[in-house]
Amino acid sequence: MAETTTPVLVVGGGLCGLSAAIFLAWQGVPVTLVERHADTSADPKARVVNPRTMELYRAVGLEAAIRSVRSGIEGHTVVAHAPTLAAPERVRVPTVLTEDVGALSPCEWAAIDQDQLEPILRDHASDIGVDLRFGTELRALRDTGDLVVAVLHDRATNRDHEVCARHVVAADGCHSPVRAMLGIPHDGPGALARLISVHFRADLTGPLAGRRIIAAILHNETVRGTLIPLDRDRHWRFSIAIGPDEDPAAYPERRCLELVRAALGVDVPVEVIRVPDAPWEISAHVTRAARVGRVFVAGDAAHVMPPIGAFGASTGVQDAFNLAWKLALVHRGVAGEALLDTYEDERLPVARRTTREAVLRYEVGQGRRRTGAGEAPDAQRNMMFGYAYGRGAFVGEPDAGVPDALPGECVVEDPARPSGRPGSRAPHVVLRRDGVTLSTVDLLGRGFRLLTGHAASGWEEAADAVAGRVGLDLACHRIGGRLHDVEGVFPVRYGVGRDGAVLVRPDGMVAWRTRDAVADPTAVLADVVDRVLCRPARRQHVPVGAAEAAG
Repeated sequence: MAETTTPVLVVGGGLCGLSAAIFLAWQGVPVTLVERHADTSADPKARVVNPRTMELYRAVGLEAAIRSVRSGIEGHTVVAHAPTLAAPERVRVPTVLTEDVGALSPCEWAAIDQDQLEPILRDHASDIGVDLRFGTELRALRDTGDLVVAVLHDRATNRDHEVCARHVVAADGCHSPVRAMLGIPHDGPGALARLISVHFRADLTGPLAGRRIIAAILHNETVRGTLIPLDRDRHWRFSIAIGPDEDPAAYPERRCLELVRAALGVDVPVEVIRVPDAPWEISAHVTRAARVGRVFVAGDAAHVMPPIGAFGASTGVQDAFNLAWKLALVHRGVAGEALLDTYEDERLPVARRTTREAVLRYEVGQGRRRTGAGEAPDAQRNMMFGYAYGRGAFVGEPDAGVPDALPGECVVEDPARPSGRPGSRAPHVVLRRDGVTLSTVDLLGRGFRLLTGHAASGWEEAADAVAGRVGLDLACHRIGGRLHDVEGVFPVRYGVGRDGAVLVRPDGMVAWRTRDAVADPTAVLADVVDRVLCRPARRQHVPVGAAEAAG
């Protein structure tokens, strides 16, 4: 059996897997990606990318390409309940796609379907050197302790071969074969609904009555289902709720057509173009572990949630970015292996909290729950920008005043009033440099960034010294002067004084801060970097005053 080697093997060529491969390659890590299907998804699936996730795509230079393509639901705002499409609405559910997030991020929502986004990611991954192997299925994994041996099957040639990788990222979907091989159980409510989907063409101008729908939940004595547009013209998908043990064979084309007509509530020509071949489920569960040895699970392989609010796809992409920079630093010998443990420490609590929020929004959207419906837009905004890690790759603050959270979940802050504390997202601040407007988000890159107050001194030299000693991409930016703080809010949003400093990770999360000046910036920063990166040969303790400043 032929054998090849790769530093990282990504299993799964969907949204999360392709993103992981891109983020790793952007960090300079060679990657091989395998996907059992011959091509990317032909289904729209996720239909928007949230602003926080767009910040990550912006970092790797993909924002313009993503915004050049438009979903069939761009500009649509209506999610409504009704007996039929032609009948008066029972209730309209609030949406956030038109919410202005300019005060929180330099990025807006991107309306792009998953079957539009994945080809962009695939092409970009190929352009930057990712070894893409579509039509290749993972058959077995063996972790030897020093590396992982994967048995791959080329479905076109019907041949097996082995790939040896230092680490494996499993992004192989909600039914993840890799997760099954690893024997990782999951927790959660499980199946929330079982459906079959009918694709059809029809001119629904009349019953729509000018409405631009994202989804219509239609429920009457004959049928219950959800209608969504697949393009800007006449292509629709109607997902029909069926019983847990009901046979999809009981839904031939003729019956599907009858149910579609019952849902529309108006006599218009309908052409069924695809009938269901298998049912699918809306589910909610989170894996109990995100790492087993040298194998990591990410995206739907780690957490499954209802397809609402762009939660699932965006959480998966953020998993991938979190893991990519950590793998890159470990592979370069800059960070200790223990840094990889923080992936699970950070991302699983976020997955649990996000899944719970997605289930709540799904139940509200399906009319099963009214409580909290008016709070949903704020809750989604807060979840996008306000989640904060309880532990992980950062130096915490004992007196941080952390909000309460359910056991096993992350805390969530109001991003309009950010704390700037370690473990939270570095807040967006509008800057101007040489007449050009930018964001603190735009200062981030492949490495760490040290942001200081306008009166701070010694930090530029400290950053240079530590970067040279550790071999870390670490740059210092003074906020003030050439980098003008347009609104004068940097000290408030980051919780530092005029001579304070904040260390920000590649993924835009705060790693550490000191509110005021320290006696020896180089010693303090060196200790902080060693702690954040879990470096095994850490420096001896810094002077008492400096150590207190390091948190």
